Amino acid sequence: MTTSPVTTVTDERPLPTIEFSVPIPGFPNHREFVLVSVTEDGPLYTLRSVTDPELRFLVVPPAPFFPDYAPQVGAQVLEQLGTTEPTDLLVLLVVTAAGTVADATANLLAPIIVDQSTRRAVQVILEEDLPIRARLLPA
Repeated sequence: MTTSPVTTVTDERPLPTIEFSVPIPGFPNHREFVLVSVTEDGPLYTLRSVTDPELRFLVVPPAPFFPDYAPQVGAQVLEQLGTTEPTDLLVLLVVTAAGTVADATANLLAPIIVDQSTRRAVQVILEEDLPIRARLLPA
């Protein structure tokens, strides 16, 4: 079993590092991130760069907001993650939070896929017809 490095975010407990097999588009020099819960009981997380803690993305698991969301992950993604077991995958949606909470949207077209056993990740652009800005909360 491969182990991943562990990092510490400020005064918090050590956090496992998630390594992107392919950098997030637009951020070629950032491959290692940590997933940090924003609140103890909520589904909102930040994906924070290990090398630049100011670089972070808000992410959520899709189930609380989009219960029917089930992206099709192809063989190429599994290969990039180094896995053959799709049941180990964690799907995260990148959130844009401009303005109020009611205005927050999630990108359903380009989810982040994380292999939970190896902590390797990729951001995938799906071939499905899905919105880039889907409202998190009903209007």
